[in-house]
Amino acid sequence: MTTSQKSLYISSKFNNNSKLFYTLFAPQTAKATLLIVHGMQEHSGRYAEIAEYFANHGIAVITYDHLGHGKSVKNKNDIGFFQLDKPDERLIADAEMMADHLAAQYPDVPHFILGHSMGSFITRCLLQKASKKFAGAIITGTGGPLPGIDVLRGYLSLANMIAPHHRTFLNSVFTKVNNKKFKKDKDFGDTSWLSVNPKNRRAFEQDELCGIPFTHNAFYTLFTVYKRATSRNWAVSIPPTFPFLFVNGQNDPIGDFSKGVTLTINNLKSDGFQNVDAKIYPEMRHEILNEEIRGQVLSEIYDWMLKYCK
Repeated sequence: MTTSQKSLYISSKFNNNSKLFYTLFAPQTAKATLLIVHGMQEHSGRYAEIAEYFANHGIAVITYDHLGHGKSVKNKNDIGFFQLDKPDERLIADAEMMADHLAAQYPDVPHFILGHSMGSFITRCLLQKASKKFAGAIITGTGGPLPGIDVLRGYLSLANMIAPHHRTFLNSVFTKVNNKKFKKDKDFGDTSWLSVNPKNRRAFEQDELCGIPFTHNAFYTLFTVYKRATSRNWAVSIPPTFPFLFVNGQNDPIGDFSKGVTLTINNLKSDGFQNVDAKIYPEMRHEILNEEIRGQVLSEIYDWMLKYCK
C-alpha cells in the first residue's frame, strides 16, 4: 500500500507560543486513524516504524513529541521540563488537540488512540473527558495504583515550587527501583528494565533525545497524571461499552510485573466494562512495542482494531 509521511509543527491551543512537533503517516486510503502518545524521556521518532506498519495496513497515524520532549523543545536544555502552569492539564489538552487534528483529516473513519507508559496515563486521563472521540484505546506499558504516591506528590509539589528546573535525584531512584529484579542479567545496565531486546536498549542509550533526566517539574507532572489515571474510579465517566486493549510485558516493572495492570483490568471488568481485552507477553519487559516479538505484538493490535472498524 502506498503511504506518505510528513513532519510539521502545530501551535498548542493551551499556549500559542508553544509548538508541538508531529508526523503524519498517511495511507492512500484510510480505514481508521491512530494517535500514538509516547512515554517519558523519549520521543515520537522511536515510533516511526510502528506508525509505518499501521499506515501500510490502512491506518492513518500521527505521532508527536510532548512538551519538554524531542523536537517540541526550542532548546535541548528544556528537555525534561514541562511548564509551571497546570502542566498535567497541558499534556492532556495537547493529546486531545492532536486527536482532533487527526480526526479532522479523516472524519469518516473510526479513531483509535495508543498510549505507552507515561503516554498511557495521559491517554487514560484524556478518555475520562473525551472517550466519545475514540472507537477504542490501546494501553501499553501501564500500571495500577502506586503506594505512597500522595507522599511523593507532596514532596514534588514543594520541590516544584522551589526548584522546578532542578534535575532531581529521583531519576537515579527511578532507574534503581525499575532494575531491581534484573541485576542478574548477563548484560545488566541502566536500561535493562526497558526490554529484553539488547538492540533496543542500545538504541535508547545512543539516542541523544532519550534518557535525559527529568526535573522536579516533570516528575511532579508525571505523578499527578499517574494518580488521576489510576484512582479506583478513574474510568467512571467512560461508557462501559468502550473497548480497551491492554498490552504489557509480563516482567514490566511499571505494571508491577503484571500485578498492577491485571488489577486495572479486573477492576474495569468488575465495574461492568464489557470490551476489555488484554495481551500479557511472557518474559517481556516495559517496551513491549520494541521487543524482538514486535511483529507479533503489532499484528495482534491491528487485528483487535479491525474488530471495531465498523
